[in-house]
Amino acid sequence: MKKVFSLLLVFLLTISSMLYATPTSAEQVFTDVSPKHSNYQDIAFLLDKGIISADKKIYGVKDIVTREEVAVMVAKAVGLDGTQRATKFKDVPKSHKNSGYIQSAVEAGIINGYTDGTFKPTTKVTRGHMAAFIARAFDLPNGTKTFKDVKKGHTAYEAVSQLAAANITTGYEDGTFKPANNLTRAHISAFLARAVKYQEGLGSTSSKLNVHFLDVGQGDSIFVQAPNGKTMLIDAGTKEYGSTVVAYLKSKNVKKLDYIVATHPDADHIGGLAAVLENFTVGEFINSGKVHTTVTYENLLQMVVDKKIPYTEPKAGDLISLDSNVKTQVLAVNAQASDMNDASIVLKLTYQNMSFLLMGDADAGIEEQIAKKYDVSATILKAGHHGSSSSSSLGFLQKVNPKAVILSYEEGNSYGHPHKEVLSNIKTVGTKAYATAQDGTIVVTTNGQSYSISAKEFIVPNTTPEKPKGDVNSGTYVIPGAPTAFKNCTEMRVYYPSGVSSSHPAYATARDGDKDGWACEL
Repeated sequence: MKKVFSLLLVFLLTISSMLYATPTSAEQVFTDVSPKHSNYQDIAFLLDKGIISADKKIYGVKDIVTREEVAVMVAKAVGLDGTQRATKFKDVPKSHKNSGYIQSAVEAGIINGYTDGTFKPTTKVTRGHMAAFIARAFDLPNGTKTFKDVKKGHTAYEAVSQLAAANITTGYEDGTFKPANNLTRAHISAFLARAVKYQEGLGSTSSKLNVHFLDVGQGDSIFVQAPNGKTMLIDAGTKEYGSTVVAYLKSKNVKKLDYIVATHPDADHIGGLAAVLENFTVGEFINSGKVHTTVTYENLLQMVVDKKIPYTEPKAGDLISLDSNVKTQVLAVNAQASDMNDASIVLKLTYQNMSFLLMGDADAGIEEQIAKKYDVSATILKAGHHGSSSSSSLGFLQKVNPKAVILSYEEGNSYGHPHKEVLSNIKTVGTKAYATAQDGTIVVTTNGQSYSISAKEFIVPNTTPEKPKGDVNSGTYVIPGAPTAFKNCTEMRVYYPSGVSSSHPAYATARDGDKDGWACEL
């Protein structure tokens, strides 16, 4: 009955999101620009400003833009006169619908014609050309940032470095800008929207990204403050820590949470979210979609319905529109996972040269999957599953190659977290570790180029995992120092691959499905 009720809740949430989500003008006008598109907010901003028009039902996000299109958009963005008039170009007569904007852009020094007396309005624009047009049109600061393919001496260096200094571009994750690539309508929308916002002083009063790893005991809760002022809360610990999370958010003058992410239904992740929903306005609730029959989870989903909060179940690869300068991507989520932890939403946040990989409770199998599909390298890694040996495999840590690992756990917890295997792996890759159990809430602040951590380094003991001296497959042998309670069979099998018998202290009847006196047998 509970399962049926849970499924019904998911259905109600889906309908609720359809009924109560209020689409903005971009969603209403363009059929190919959904709220999930990474440049949705930029396109909506330009549309509201009148910089782009709604004369077509399709925006053409993947279309390559021309010199005419860029000239018109930039001219409108800086308020130039678009009245049709004669130009000095033989291929742009007075009768041309955009002759006024083209001539104004040329007169303002934003874009030039060719020596043969033509403007070539249909010629495609590259990313390097675009950087030059925007740098000429807006009062941008001088910059010194270089990209692998735009070093000092490159024709686009000065313009591209200006865009980087104004946080209009962060380049690609591989450290390139790709100046010779053709420019899509989605990309020009992003660059231009950021330039206008920079010029008008809109968005954030800070260029910093703050990621708070809250101390919620043996649980997880992460609070993100984006440079544009938007906020995201990822989990909130157990129910007992709900008031702690609420108090912390209020201490940061939070009035609204733009996003709440429930990584998976375990109580040590979603238990405190009910208190958060009671105290803050929420823009969107993002959930793994994993069906679970606990009262805590069912009540939480019912609150989302009752409060008419837009509800989303993302797919791997989806982007979250937190900040146009912070790429926020879902690397993993699986509502059909047989193990609750493997349903975890895994997120990667990238801000210029800095990135955060937030693993939820995802285990080594999920780590292997995402490492094959995505770039998992990151500056800061929030270790999966509170430092359990079911996660943070050595191979994965080597691929992430983090500068710092955050461990979220409670001192003296019954699971023995963080496990010696994980601490050994951290020591092997030579990264620094920080623990909420040692320092409480940990805040990482970055301007996109460097970072600071409000905690003392956690000194990893110079030990290696103790090897069992008995037969771990006997069902009765107890590994010295191993936990005597496990959350699930996946966790137990890390220590006891064949499970345990009823005489073992870690035995639990709930994991003995066939009632033969052996739990978590293979």
